[in-house]
Amino acid sequence: MIFDEEKIDGLIKQCRITEAIAAQASVGSERRQRAGIFALAGDDRGVARAIDPELFACRSAADVAAYYLAMGIEPTVQDRLTAAAVLAWSADSEGVYAALDAAHDRAVSEKQFHFAIATRERLAAHALLFGEIARARAAIAEAIVSAEARELSGWRLRCIAAAARLALEAGDLDVSAQLLARGRAVARSSDELALFAGVGAQLAVEREDRDALERWTSESIVESALRSEEPDVAIAATIATVIGVETPSSNSTAARALRRALALTESPAKVPELFSIAARYGDLDEARFAVAALAALWAPNRAYLNAHRLIAQAHLSLRNGERGESVDSAGDAARAFSAMGSRRWTNEAMRLLVSQEPAERRMRPRSSAAALTEREEQVAHLIRRGARNREVAIALQISEHTVERHVSSILGRLGLRSRWQISDPGRASES
Repeated sequence: MIFDEEKIDGLIKQCRITEAIAAQASVGSERRQRAGIFALAGDDRGVARAIDPELFACRSAADVAAYYLAMGIEPTVQDRLTAAAVLAWSADSEGVYAALDAAHDRAVSEKQFHFAIATRERLAAHALLFGEIARARAAIAEAIVSAEARELSGWRLRCIAAAARLALEAGDLDVSAQLLARGRAVARSSDELALFAGVGAQLAVEREDRDALERWTSESIVESALRSEEPDVAIAATIATVIGVETPSSNSTAARALRRALALTESPAKVPELFSIAARYGDLDEARFAVAALAALWAPNRAYLNAHRLIAQAHLSLRNGERGESVDSAGDAARAFSAMGSRRWTNEAMRLLVSQEPAERRMRPRSSAAALTEREEQVAHLIRRGARNREVAIALQISEHTVERHVSSILGRLGLRSRWQISDPGRASES
């Protein structure tokens, strides 16, 4: 069978990436072409299968440039997509961004506008994994504008879904809701609607909107979770389905969907949220698998992946009755997510902390009369874990002003001068 580059390019233009991968496999496309499409899909395993083994030795942008120079190759758009994936494994964030910027510029010059949009979508995905949420949001916003200008409806839908996810990640709930409304307005099938379901369900939980949660976990969404052949759709629908029931029994629809989604995911790096959710809601074997999969990732120092490993470990430790370990991991996760501006998952880690009594009380009152109230103990516990007043307020569902009053009370009761003495018990003894 002859390799039909035009057909595969047409599938990519329609954002039918899974079909493009299947088509190129059936006709035995050239290795570099295969690697580029796998990189576009975010499939690290596919990239690893397709690339020249020499590329595995590349650890920097200079290494990649030297490789192509030695091979006498002028890198194509697909080559630069592949280079970005390889450099991500070495945690060379600037090299990743430079490769994708070069791919974008070449795609525009060649009028391959679908590839130009794809490179911006990939940049957003990589930037999130590196914990640079603002950069990710800027890239995906540019991709949406380009997709709308070129009337590439499939890419527009995919990018709007990504933008809604990033807005939720940053705690920008109103913008996330607006993007979900845009997605619902342009979705033409149940599978296209399901692409937004994971974010929709999570937003509904954040806003305590039971009606919205029911819409995003409807029968058609569940069906997409169980039957869609598009991994991105199935995973998004599964996240919604699992969140909708919270504690799926081993034989429930949600449990079956979760097992299927975990099997469909090429790498936890593609959707780390799914693995954190599996650690919380799946059975113990699935929780252990989720933690092990996140821990086994290449380049675990990518900030977002590391933070999800920590929160998944916190859930698993809690389920194993290891409260001290759970508190430590949840606290580390909260600090990691907060540092990158991920309010959605900072809140999740904070709620996990609040749900547990402190493993040990590192700060002892000077007398029984100075003992803290239960609420003050919760505030102090979160501050010791690195939480700022805003994060404490979100976790405890109180106002920042109320948090400030509790902090003042804690300082007075314990004879301390600064909130930093709450977070560092050693300073308390200096007062």
